[in-house]
Amino acid sequence: MNETIELTAESCRAYQALCSFCSWGLFADPADQLEAFVADRAMFLDPPFSQVAPKAARLFHDALAAGEGEGIATLAREVHLDCTYLFYMIGASHTSPYESVYRTDDSTVFGPTTLEVRAFYRTHGLRFDRAETEPDDHIGIELAFAAHLLDAAATAYEAGDTKAAEEALSALRDFLSNHVLVFAPMYLGNVQRRAKSAFYAAIAGVTEGTLAALADALGAQAVESIVEERYYVE
Repeated sequence: MNETIELTAESCRAYQALCSFCSWGLFADPADQLEAFVADRAMFLDPPFSQVAPKAARLFHDALAAGEGEGIATLAREVHLDCTYLFYMIGASHTSPYESVYRTDDSTVFGPTTLEVRAFYRTHGLRFDRAETEPDDHIGIELAFAAHLLDAAATAYEAGDTKAAEEALSALRDFLSNHVLVFAPMYLGNVQRRAKSAFYAAIAGVTEGTLAALADALGAQAVESIVEERYYVE
């Protein structure tokens, strides 16, 4: 694996913003910030969104445009229904957001994979408040952890501490290779195929583009492959 990491404080901040957005989109209640995103939707036509996933970013912008004015209630309902389908009716949608579902023979959550991810978080200074009720290997939490490491790297670069920045980015490369990149492409592809709204199809597309660009920048690649036939859904 390539050991050279060519990122700067500025590019780390850009990837941090992308990962934070993707984490919100795939984990948080969208109602919390929906109106704000509708008002500020023009930002999705600009970098860094337009650089990593121009088509998906445009799709998200256009989906948000439908929420202008009185349209916000209709958009909120559409997003809520799709959120329920994708994240709470996974028996029907086949879009489980938990890494362990894809990496254990019996699709066990709160098992070895979840505990490995939890240990990785703690080693690098992050504890998840809902760890007792929500498995730590939810893709939205994993993306929040990626943003955490990118923040650490950017802060170190800004302080002139190149060694600390490279250590944070090395940890991120390991985490992506050993965890996120193993299952995320399969998961995100299914979300794009199964989403009933442009809103979530676009978020999955932005996340897909973000992870591909970040993996390329870090020289990260999945350490193993999963049997896609078990999870692929037309």
